[in-house]
Parts: sequence; C-alpha cells; structure tokens
Amino acid sequence: MKIEIWSDFVCPFCYIGKRNLEAAIQKFKLENGQDIPLEIVYRSFELDPNAQKDGNLPTKEMLMKKYGLSAERATLTLEDLTATARSA
Repeated sequence: MKIEIWSDFVCPFCYIGKRNLEAAIQKFKLENGQDIPLEIVYRSFELDPNAQKDGNLPTKEMLMKKYGLSAERATLTLEDLTATARSA
C-alpha cells in the first residue's frame, strides 16, 4: 500500500497526523502480528503562501491577527492544540 502525505513542516496538525498514522500502523502490527507492506511518501505543501517569512510574531498574536480571534480564544486554541499534540 502506498500512502502519500502532503504536509507543511511548520503545521502542528500535520505533525499530529503523522504521529497518529505511526501509532495506527504500530497498533495494527501488534494486533495482527504482521507488518503492513507500506510505502509512505512525504510531499511538501505550503499551507499559507502569504505567511510572513520573518516568523517573529508570537503564535498567540499570529492566531489573533490571522483568524480574528480574541486573546482568550487564541489562548484556548493553543491549549487545545497542546493537549492534542501531547496525546499524539
């Protein structure tokens, strides 16, 4: 089976997806006692071509500016993302 993954290396959701895929493959191996013949191909994808190249804006402020979030909502978003990443 060939799996092509289009991913932006700065995207936290892409990394979480990668970790979840790895966990699913490992779980299958453990439950079935066999390897899956896999070919995983990573492809580059630029999620936001208009993103600032200097990257000096803190993540919370970037979320507020890009998505029009309040400071409170941006904080909650980052907390949710951190919890999701931690579980992956």
